[in-house]
Amino acid sequence: MPTLNSNILVLAVCWLLATAGGVYMTFFHQPEHLETLKAEEQRIRGLLAQVSSLEEEEDNLRLMTAEAQRNWQANYKSIPDQMTSSSLVGTLNDLTQRGFDRFDVRVTGMQPAADHSYYTVNITGQGYFSSLYRFIWDIENNEHLYRIRDLNLGYTSVSKTNEETGAERMLIMVNFTMGLDAYFGASGSSAAVLTTEEGFERVRVSELPSNVLPTRQPKLNPFFPLVMSELPPNTNNLIDLDQAQLVGITGNEAMFLYQDEFQTVSMDAPVYLGRIIEIDPVKHRVVARLNKGGIIDEVELNLHTGERYRQAIGTMQLAPLEGSE
Repeated sequence: MPTLNSNILVLAVCWLLATAGGVYMTFFHQPEHLETLKAEEQRIRGLLAQVSSLEEEEDNLRLMTAEAQRNWQANYKSIPDQMTSSSLVGTLNDLTQRGFDRFDVRVTGMQPAADHSYYTVNITGQGYFSSLYRFIWDIENNEHLYRIRDLNLGYTSVSKTNEETGAERMLIMVNFTMGLDAYFGASGSSAAVLTTEEGFERVRVSELPSNVLPTRQPKLNPFFPLVMSELPPNTNNLIDLDQAQLVGITGNEAMFLYQDEFQTVSMDAPVYLGRIIEIDPVKHRVVARLNKGGIIDEVELNLHTGERYRQAIGTMQLAPLEGSE
């Protein structure tokens, strides 16, 4: 039979063995294993960070590629291999057939460079602002590469006589001077090369959607004065109310004596610088709204019937005689 002392001794030995094992596992084996796990964790975190960096770099490269493709596809400019001064002047003349009173072109020289060449041109002239705007639009959005520089504009008003009617009319125009550079002879930019090895095809100007280009018509004419220093001539020989005399009103029409002739006008009829806006047969008056060079004015003309009629104007009213029917 085991004795109490032997049992205690066995338990003590077991306790010492368990304690020694726990001390070994806690202070020797587990720290070493923990360091191994931490090193593995750091390695895995490094790999994950590298993967994330590669994914981000891939996204950036994808965006750069898409942007480069869009830029290439939107490129509608090309530089021809050859260009002559006569062909350049012919192109400029074709763009200025209408809307210009004067358009003078002078080719001042040709500037060679290492990878391209260009003609320099001086241009002076006079024309409508809208026509000059369209010319610059055509130059800047042309398939070939041109550059406009040193553009100077000035306001001018010109009176011209209509060859058919002989009437004068006032034209609001601009005087302008500018320089123009026309590029050619750039290697690798021939107009015939429209497709790359990657298959990115350039777009011609005729194929571009209208919303990516500026408007071809100006929204306003900054050179048209708000208040004109001179009134435009009476091109259509309309009734000039400053020189006409109101001689009669019948219903919705008024009769004027103008330039020794009797002329009849109705509501909303055009007159020099404006229109008729009111014909009042009761108050014997005609009202017109005129635009006197940017100043809006309403002119009222009253019917004058003589001194004897004015003496009869008063509060008295005519009444029928007694017994009359």
